[in-house]
Formats: sequence, C-alpha cells, structure tokens
Amino acid sequence: MKKYAVVILVSALVVLALAGCSGEFEIPFFGQSTGQTVTGQVCRVEDDLLLIRTEGEKDGPDEEKDGTEEEKDENKPVPEYTGEEQEIRLTKDTVFMIRRPDEEAEGKAESAQDGSERSEDDSNAEADDGPDDDSNAEADDGSDHDSNTVAEDDSDHDSNAEADDGSDNDSSADPDGNTGEIQEKFVEEEIPASHISEGDVISASLDKKGNASKILVISQARPGGAGKLREAEDYDAAVEFAVDIETDGEAFASKGTDENTVHVYGEARAVLKNAEITRTSRDSTGGSPSVSYGVGAALLTTNGISYIKDSTVRTDASGAAGIFSYGNAHAYAMNTEVSTRQDTSGGIQTAGGGQLYAWNLNVETFGPSSAAISSGRGGGRMAVDGGAYITGGADSPAVFCGADIAVREAVLTANASEAVRVEGGNALHLYECGLTGNMGDDLYNDSAWNVLLYQGRSGGFEPGNSTFEMKGGRLTANNGGIFYTTNTESTITLSNVEIVYPDVRDFFLKCTGNDHPDGWGKVGSNGADCLFTAESQDMEGDIVWDAISQLDFYMTKNSTLKGAVLQEKNDGGKNRDGYCNLYIEEGCTWTVTGDSSLNRLSCSGRIEDDEGKTVTIRGKDGTVYVQGTGKYTITVVSHEPAANLSGASEMSRWTDHQAEVPEIFL
Repeated sequence: MKKYAVVILVSALVVLALAGCSGEFEIPFFGQSTGQTVTGQVCRVEDDLLLIRTEGEKDGPDEEKDGTEEEKDENKPVPEYTGEEQEIRLTKDTVFMIRRPDEEAEGKAESAQDGSERSEDDSNAEADDGPDDDSNAEADDGSDHDSNTVAEDDSDHDSNAEADDGSDNDSSADPDGNTGEIQEKFVEEEIPASHISEGDVISASLDKKGNASKILVISQARPGGAGKLREAEDYDAAVEFAVDIETDGEAFASKGTDENTVHVYGEARAVLKNAEITRTSRDSTGGSPSVSYGVGAALLTTNGISYIKDSTVRTDASGAAGIFSYGNAHAYAMNTEVSTRQDTSGGIQTAGGGQLYAWNLNVETFGPSSAAISSGRGGGRMAVDGGAYITGGADSPAVFCGADIAVREAVLTANASEAVRVEGGNALHLYECGLTGNMGDDLYNDSAWNVLLYQGRSGGFEPGNSTFEMKGGRLTANNGGIFYTTNTESTITLSNVEIVYPDVRDFFLKCTGNDHPDGWGKVGSNGADCLFTAESQDMEGDIVWDAISQLDFYMTKNSTLKGAVLQEKNDGGKNRDGYCNLYIEEGCTWTVTGDSSLNRLSCSGRIEDDEGKTVTIRGKDGTVYVQGTGKYTITVVSHEPAANLSGASEMSRWTDHQAEVPEIFL
C-alpha cells in the first residue's frame, strides 16, 4: 500500500507542477514566481534604488475588455502618478532601457502607405482580383512568397500583401486596399543609469527576490539624461535672491527640513562679503536630491551668479553641502571657510553643468560620502587655486570627480578614504598639490587604493574616458595600492610627482575587472582600458592586469619603475583580448623585482633586476630575445629593441583651466 501511495503522490505532484507551469494556478511550495512589473513616476534616484509613485486610483471601475484590440483613444487622460510610493531596489545586474520610436519601421510604413496609393500603371505586376501591388512576380498556386508578391488564395504572406479572403493584415492597408493610419512602432535601447531622472515614467520588471531586473523608461522628464533641471520653485530657502544684491557682514541661517539657507536664482548677481551662513537640521534626508541638485545646501546658485568672500559657511544636516553651483550657474568663492558635519554634504560642489571657481578656501567635511571638492550628476566645471580641502568621513575622498576639475597648489587630504575618485567621462587635473589618501581595508574590496578611475553602477555618470593627471607636488598613500582603474576607459599622466608609499605596497597600478558589490559593470566584461604615461617619474610597485583589460604603459623622460608586471587570473571573461604593452624610452629604467608577463615590450631603455643583473626576455613561443644573467624572466608575445612613443599622453597646463579673479574680489 505504501508503494502505491507513493506512486499516487508523485503522480499528483507532477500533475500539479504541470498545471502550475501552464499558468492555471500557482503552487506555493514549488516556490514558483514569474515576478511582476510595476509602473510609476520616479520621485527619487539613489545609487541602489529608485523611489517611484504609482498611478492613482481611477474614479470609476475599469471597463471590461471584449478580447479585441481597443482603438487608440486620443482623448484618454494622461495618467496621474499620485498613488503609493514604492521602492525599486537596483542591483549590479539591473539593465536600463528606454523606449524610442522605431524610425526605420516608420520609414518603411510610410513607404508602404505611399506605395498603396500608386496607380495600376505604376505597378510591375498585378494579382487577380487583388489590390494593385508593386511586385515583380505573381503567384497563382498558393506557394509561400515574400511581401513583394500578391497571392490569390489563403497562402501566408506579410503585411505588404493582402489576402483575397479578408484575412487580417497590418494597418498600412485595409481589406479594400485603402491606406490607414500608420501605427507607431517602438524599439528599446540600453542606456546608462545616469539617464534616469526624477519625473521619468518607468516600468520596472522585478525578479523573484523583488529586485529590478530591468528598468524601462517610458517617458523622460528631461531627454538626454544628466538629471532633471530643477526650477527655482522646486527649492525651499530661508533667503532667496532673485535680483541683484550686495551684502556685507550679514548672517543667514536655516533650520528647515531639506531647506537651503541662501538661494541665488533668476539671473541674479549676489555678492556676499564677510557673511556668516549656517544650516542645521535633524530631519533633513540628504541623498540623491542633495548630491544631484543641491537641495539643502547652505549657499545654492541656480541660473544666477554668486560671489562670496571673507566668509564662513557651516552646516550640520544630512545633505547640506557648503557651496553648490547647479545648472546655468556660476559661483565664485575666495578666502572663505567651509565646514560640513553630516552625510552627503560636500564642501564645494557642482552638478547639472554648474561652474564653480575658488581661491584659498579652507574646506573640511566630517560626514560619510562627503567629498571636500565634489560633483554630482550632470557634472560641470571647477577650478580651485590654493587652499586646504580635508575630509574625515568614510567614502569621502578629498576630490570626487564627476566633472572637469582643475586644482593648483592646494592641500587635498582624505583621512578615511581614497584620495581621489574619478567616475565616468570626467577629468581631474592637479598641479603642484599635496594629495593624501588613507582608505581602510574592508570586506567589500579585495584591496585598498588611493586613486580610483572607474565607471560606477550601470553608468551612474555619463560613460567615457576617465582622466587623472598630476604634475609636481606629492602623493602620499597611507594604505593600499596607488592607482586602480576598472570598468572604464582611462588616461593617467604623471609628471615629476613625489610619491610616498605605505609600508605594505599592494600595487602601483591595477588595471583589471572587478566583482564589486555595488555593481561596477558586469563581471567578466568590466575590465579597464588604460593609457598610462610617466614623465620624469619615479615609481615603485607592481603593475597588475588581466585578460579582459587593456593597458598601454609609457615610461618617458628618464622615468624609473621598480616592480613586476603581473597578469591576474580572470576566468569569468568572455572576451579574452586583454593585453599589457610596455614602452620604455631611452634613458628610462625598469628594475624587475619578479617574473613578469606582458604582450608587447618596446624598449630603448634599460632593464635589470634589483641586483643590477640583466633579465631574460623570452617569447611565449620559446624565442629567447635576451638571455639574462639574473634570476627573473619576462615573458612576452613580441619584443622590439626600439620604443615607439607615439601613443603616449601629454600633460595639460594650469592655464588651460584657470579662471580670472573677479574684479569684485580685488
């Protein structure tokens, strides 16, 4: 009996499983879930989630559909997204798409419509009892044929042909051969996450865990991405300047939730001298609205010009940046102290294309995710001349570069973070600066670094070439490796920089993919493509690369490198076309400290080991190019005894970026 009971039970389970797969009903204990799709309007954008508001309840009950396709109702009201708020969680695997009109399909449809209006004399052939057609052949036997042929019977053919029996075809022609309205067709294109803005209408496909597997943008609040430009009425401020004004010795304070202290807008020109600007709040939320738009900043300029000199700016609230320039705005600051104490509170910051120019500021931030010099979505331009910029919080580099930023003769110190982070197609130019990083070891990273060039989660900033260049000055690394680039194209140029290394040197340059939990690209295809150029530069530490990354490393103008070139194993990559090429100009020296592997070695300089002995250079095919006397071997794909330096990068100049000091500051 037990045997038969087991057979019956198994049979029942199979039947239930098949029924569940057919969609007739769900079987909870099988854990089945097809996920769901949620549609709504984006009201907040953060790195790992979107907050959307769903469509409000309709006034009346939905009309039942009769199974036929409804005709488009031109008078149908636009949906109002006034319903409940819902968090959409994002992961590193979330795909972002946008729905756009299919121009190619529309062109074909228009051509088909035009063709249906041609006269019989314009046709090359005609089907019996059928509409005029431009086909080159006629079928009488019902055989399959393409859309340029008209059939007399029920044979299959596409929408440019018409069946005699009145079968359905597309809207470019009706059963009588008359043209109808062209149906608009859409295609989906992948976009970076940075194109998701507040006000966009999206459809989110959720997986079984409730995370978004796909975000489809149905309509954009601001086409192009870079964040929705806010209008003046979108901000709350304790003091607003919409007309030209000059103040001297005044104090401005704000205690409101997510409120700006001073807001300059409306093409106003505001001059603040000897001002005291404060911002305090326990209820402010910070996050994306603050970082991307300047909500809650002490001094915010949008579509105006602000000048601040000999002043103090202090904030103690979440999302309370010091000085913020957003959109079509210019902010100028001189001899001013800026201090922020809580999270997402940058010292001086731009976003949405704003511009900010500073001279001899003293900026200090204490909260997490609060860079002293910072930039949000949409970037902008910054030039900083002199001063000190210091951070104390975790995840708070001295400079977070999401714009074009140039700094000269300044102290840049991160006490609990990497010194610099450059994301997406943005650039940081440093001239005679003191740069210090102190990133701690944690569970989220396999190593620490001091300068990071990367593309964040699904394109948090516009993708492109991340650029870091430093001329003169000192780079102090208190922990970890020096340079790390991943999931982006990048250009790094160093010229005569004094580098102070930590006691344990993880690497000098790491050019690889990653498996970062924040989702910096898709594992296996998130390598780096790096151009590194050293001018008159002494370097120590290993160069690390992998099979999904590409590195061209140039040593010029008497540069030296002490370290090995190591290929890191990466089994997850599908495109295994990575390489590392090393170019060494005459007068430069590579001191090899371990067996090394690279693709192309183009050397007019000197290669020796740490004992001054020559190093063996051997091809992967077994060819011995140089038989060394030392203990190390360099394995290459190709070897050239003369260096080709045509691909090396060049340093820009401070004069390419600097701004003139405003007359009002003189």
